[in-house]
Amino acid sequence: MKRVGLFLVCLCLLGTAFSAGAEKRASFPDMLCVVQRQAEREYIRDDVYIARTYPATVHPVVNAEMEALINAMAERGRPFLPARGGEVPAYLDVGAYLYRSGEKYLSFLTVARIAAEYEQTYVDFDARAYDMETGKRLTLSDLFPEDSPAWDRMAQAVREQLNAYYPALTANAAVLDALCQKDALKNAAFTLSAAKLCLHYRADSLYPGKATLMHVNLYYRDVRPYMTETARAQTDNSGYKLIALTYDDGGARGYSMNTIEQLRLYGANATFFVVGTTFYKNHDVLCREQDAGFSVQSHNYEHVYQNLTPANIFSWKEKMAAQLSEITGVTPTLMRTPGGIYGPYQKAQVGYPLILWSVLSNDSGNDDVNGVAVTVMNRAHDGAVVLLHDLNPRSYQYTSMFLPELIARGFQCVTVDELFAHYGVELLPNVVYYGCEDQAAAAP
Repeated sequence: MKRVGLFLVCLCLLGTAFSAGAEKRASFPDMLCVVQRQAEREYIRDDVYIARTYPATVHPVVNAEMEALINAMAERGRPFLPARGGEVPAYLDVGAYLYRSGEKYLSFLTVARIAAEYEQTYVDFDARAYDMETGKRLTLSDLFPEDSPAWDRMAQAVREQLNAYYPALTANAAVLDALCQKDALKNAAFTLSAAKLCLHYRADSLYPGKATLMHVNLYYRDVRPYMTETARAQTDNSGYKLIALTYDDGGARGYSMNTIEQLRLYGANATFFVVGTTFYKNHDVLCREQDAGFSVQSHNYEHVYQNLTPANIFSWKEKMAAQLSEITGVTPTLMRTPGGIYGPYQKAQVGYPLILWSVLSNDSGNDDVNGVAVTVMNRAHDGAVVLLHDLNPRSYQYTSMFLPELIARGFQCVTVDELFAHYGVELLPNVVYYGCEDQAAAAP
C-alpha cells in the first residue's frame, strides 16, 4: 500500500492580527492554501530511486496540470539516472517550490534534479504563475502592457544578471542576445513571490555542462509602476507580515537536505549562510539551494574567530567566491560573520553587507526540538531576521513544527534580500543589519 505524506502548507484562520504597529493579515486567503503530497519513492534499484511531490490547491484544473507536469518531468529525467548509486544513493527528485503574492497569485517553480556521488548531474525545470481565482496561467503580457518600459528593464536585467553567473566562464553571446529580445521575454518562465518577479533559466543554455538553474530578480519596487492595474494590486504584499529565515554553518549533507525539504513542503523561502570548508561532498546540496531560488550566501570560508587579519579575510573571501561560483554559478553578495563578530570585517572593508539577526532561535547545539520551535513561534514578528542552523541534526524537525504555525499566521517567509527590498532598505557594503522592524512599523 502506498505510503503518502500530507503536509498542510497553509492553515486558513479567521480574525485580525497586528504586527509592529500596523494592521496585517492573520492568514492567507483560501486560494493560496496548498497541501503537498509526497508519493512513495519508486525504486529502480536499492540505491537508485525517483521521488515525486505533488501540490494540491483549491483549484482542480491547476492540480491536474501540476500532477501531469511532475509526472512528465520525471519521465524526461528517468533516462539520465545512473545505473547504480555509489557511496550514497542516486536519485531523481521532482517537486515544486511555492510562492504567493497578493490575494490570488500562486507560483510554482518545479524542479527535476538528479544527484549522484554528491554531485548534481541533471536539472530540468518549469515555472508558472496562476490566477487561482480563475485557474488561468499567467504570462508576462498579463502583467505588463505592450508599451511598458518594463520590457527594456527586463532585458537589461537578464543581460546583466545572466552574464554575472559563472564568472570564470563566458556566456554564449548569441543565446544571451536572443533571451533579451522582447518576444523571448514574453515567453520567459517566471514566478511571483512576496517582493519580486523572478525569471528562470537553465544554466547550460549559456554555460554548457552546468547542471544548475539561473534566476533573474526584478524587485517589485522597480517594476510595479509599469504593471497593469490588476498586476499592481496582486503584487502588493504590504498587508502580509514578512520574516527572513536564515540557516548557518552548512552545507550539512542530510541535515541540510531534510531542512530544504520542509521549506519546500510549506512554501517557505530562506537564506543559507554557508561555510566554504563544508563544500566537499556537498555540491548537490548547494545546487539544490540555488535551484530552489533560496539565497546562498557567505558565512566565511573558515568558521573561525581568531586571526581575523585583513589579509586572511580577503583570502577567505576570494576562495569562497571562486569555489561557490564554480559549484552554483553565483558569488555571494551578503555575509554573516562567524559568531556575529563583525568588527574585523568592517575594519578590513570586506565589501559585503553584514547580516546579523533580530531573533535568536537558541538552536545551536540544542536538541530540544519543541523548545526551539516554541522560541521561534513566540519571537516571530514582522521584519525579523531569524538565526537558525542547518548544521543541527534536528533542524528539519523544529522547522517542520514552526513553519505551519508561521504560515497559519500569515507570515511570508522570504530571503534576506527580499525582506530588505520589500521595506525599501538598501543593503550597503560593510554596514551591519539586524532586521527590518523599524521599517515594518512604519509601513502602511
